[in-house]
Amino acid sequence: MHVREARREDNEALVALAAQCPMNGDLSICVDRHPDFFALSQLAGDPLRIGVIDGEQGPIACVGVARRQVYLDRRPSQLAYLGDLKVHPAHRRQGAGRALAKWAIATARDLAGDDTPLLATVLAGNNAVTSLQRDVPGVLRRATVRSHSISLLWKRRLPQTELTVRPAVLADAPDMAALWRQLASPRQFAPIHESFPILTPGLDYLLAHHPNGELAGFVGLWDQHRIKQMRVTGYSPRLATARVAFNVVAPLFRAPMLPSPGGALNYRTVVNPCAPDSQTLRTLLLHACHQLRGRYSFLTIGLDTRDPLSQALAGMLAQPTDVDVLVLGEPPGSAIPVHIEIATV
Repeated sequence: MHVREARREDNEALVALAAQCPMNGDLSICVDRHPDFFALSQLAGDPLRIGVIDGEQGPIACVGVARRQVYLDRRPSQLAYLGDLKVHPAHRRQGAGRALAKWAIATARDLAGDDTPLLATVLAGNNAVTSLQRDVPGVLRRATVRSHSISLLWKRRLPQTELTVRPAVLADAPDMAALWRQLASPRQFAPIHESFPILTPGLDYLLAHHPNGELAGFVGLWDQHRIKQMRVTGYSPRLATARVAFNVVAPLFRAPMLPSPGGALNYRTVVNPCAPDSQTLRTLLLHACHQLRGRYSFLTIGLDTRDPLSQALAGMLAQPTDVDVLVLGEPPGSAIPVHIEIATV
């Protein structure tokens, strides 16, 4: 199969392809990339290349490759990220995935060099993982990142703590960048940030400060509706019954109702979580829930299942979705938790 580089005129076909590749479960959803498929892909890194395989009426499969500036073994470095691997259901098991993987690895080497690690993320349980490990010797399942979906249906009690929490302002950006360098560098694959986009529409930061005014931690709360929507394609019988009950009580709690199939979920995603311990992160998350309740159905955050920060979710009854982190060429012996922005997966 021939893989070519995507062009702007492929946008409509790629949006349609993404809609044909749902994630099935009790809650089955697809990522709607309308109106611009490339907008989310461009967040993966720079430069970016997208490879496609054509069928009779346009692209029937794609994969994206980008170079990222990250922390690797606590030092600034770079890697190549492979994502957006999609094959139309009617064209699976015909070699498209294998052809895309071969193209992606060659492109990654071209963008980032032969000695640079390759990183990929796939939904846990995806058969493509087994195929990729078979076709590409050396690919390892490095970690599992769990996306926790926190319900905003009910009001959560704010913690009793010495920390004060407030929205970020432009003047906070230097302190945020300094704290990020300190706390993110010990997390494998964390992105390098020299600044933070405080004024980006749809992205709000919450900051926690100690009584002496020192910055303790922060989280970004991102409404991604402009670049992607999580559209429901179906509910299991059990969840369909739960949805009816939820929507009966939702108005009493000032919560948005869960959509019928075809509708988009209303949520925000935590980006750039930066906290020294789980209690600081928990404080930020509870304040975020308090702020977002009544406008969104849930808040998601992705953390390595081995990350001590995951303790921040204890007792929140968050619904889990697991994502496998695959690596080729990582230096041996590294077992520290990984940092993956679930918003860009």
